[in-house]
This record gives sequence, C-alpha cells and structure tokens, in this order.
Amino acid sequence: MIKFNDVYVTTLARGLCQPNEQIISASAGSFQSFWTFKIPFFRHHYLFIATTDRLLVVDHRKGLIFDRLDSVASHAWNTIGSVKIRGLLRKRLVIKDTANRTLVHARLPPLLLNPIAKNEPAMRMLVQTWEQRRELGAAPAYDAMASQRGPAQLQPQQPQQRALPPRSFAQPS
Repeated sequence: MIKFNDVYVTTLARGLCQPNEQIISASAGSFQSFWTFKIPFFRHHYLFIATTDRLLVVDHRKGLIFDRLDSVASHAWNTIGSVKIRGLLRKRLVIKDTANRTLVHARLPPLLLNPIAKNEPAMRMLVQTWEQRRELGAAPAYDAMASQRGPAQLQPQQPQQRALPPRSFAQPS
C-alpha cells in the first residue's frame, strides 16, 4: 500500500483545486482485479479528495523503482448517482454515476495498514458530503465581476466566442 502523507495530499489538492474550492476530506483505497494474480504492478491505489464542488480521484501505480501518479479523474457531485461504503469487516467504497455505471470500486485497507491517518472517518465524511451536495443541486455559474455589480444585474455567464487565428502569410490565398 502506498502511504500518503498530509503534505503530499495538500500539495496535490492545491494544484488540482480551483481557487474557490475547499478541501473537505481525503481518504485512500486500492483495487486489484482478480485476473492479475496479486502482482503488485497491476494494483491501483486511489486517493479520494472531496472538495466543496467535486470529487477528485487520483490513481497511483507501483513502478519498478518509484511509485507514480497514473491518472486524475474529476467528478462533479451532481454527476455522481450513489456513493456507498459496503462490507462488515472488509470495507469497500463503490461510486456509481447517474446511469448506474461503476466509476470507482476500491477496498479500504485493514485497520493497522491505513495509508492516511483517520482513513475510515474521512471516507464516511466523503459519503456525507455527497449526500449534502446531492440535495443542494448544481449552482449556476456567474461571471467574475458579479460581486462588483448590484444584485439585480447578476446574469449567468455566457460562453465567449473565440476569434479565428490569423491567416498564415506563407501560403498563397
């Protein structure tokens, strides 16, 4: 199991989060398919970072010499259909989208082998955050200067049209 320290988690979250997002909890889990025959190079170690706007799933893999960050997936809270912690002794986290497709299936490590301090309470906080954000729904996006205008002038942000790049002068018209 890859150990994640607090400095690594906060540095990674600070780089991945938007300026107005706040980190709510960070927890970890792992997944290995049955056909890999317990070979450690095929094991996925997930770091779950719950923020106020979305869930970040950071996938780590083992290498020959160093562990590496393999991929990062970001899921908005309104696109997640269900988040469940299952199991009596061996806890599993299952995250499904609104179409009931499994996004992440991870096992929590045993009690003494936790990769993050207080991993199970942080995982429960992730589930509670999803329940709260699901009830609130998605907030509309407002433009950046809305705070400087009056409340009657707030308007949803319109997509900006991009100008075409200048024509190349090396090619004939």
